[in-house]
Amino acid sequence: MEVADAIRRRGFRRWYERQLVESHAYLVTAILALILLMAGVESFDLLRGSPMYYVLALVIAAAAGMLTFVAWRRFVTLLGRAEQFAATAGCPGCKTWGRFDVLAEERAEPDDPVEAGRPHWLRVRCRKCSETWRVG
Repeated sequence: MEVADAIRRRGFRRWYERQLVESHAYLVTAILALILLMAGVESFDLLRGSPMYYVLALVIAAAAGMLTFVAWRRFVTLLGRAEQFAATAGCPGCKTWGRFDVLAEERAEPDDPVEAGRPHWLRVRCRKCSETWRVG
């Protein structure tokens, strides 16, 4: 779901809260995968058997390392985007934070990666005083 559509449907405050929860879920996943990676590396000393056990430990450690990397990247991306929008979510006229309607957005191309953080900006209107400004 695109950012502007999610904000239109839920409102900015609920979207922001959801982004924080989702990003921190990725952080917890990265920490748990890192622990699994360390356990896989540590198990090399404990294994005294066939080469199959070593291969299995190596595969588990590699998968945990990849999961750690992907989860960390998602955490940083989601948190960065949420904080970028939250920093400018206050109305310049009446100082109300997060109560606006989305008017326009920077369109993302279909081949833009998720890490690009699109859209970079939203054009919004305050629900209280009808002032317009750019968020992002």
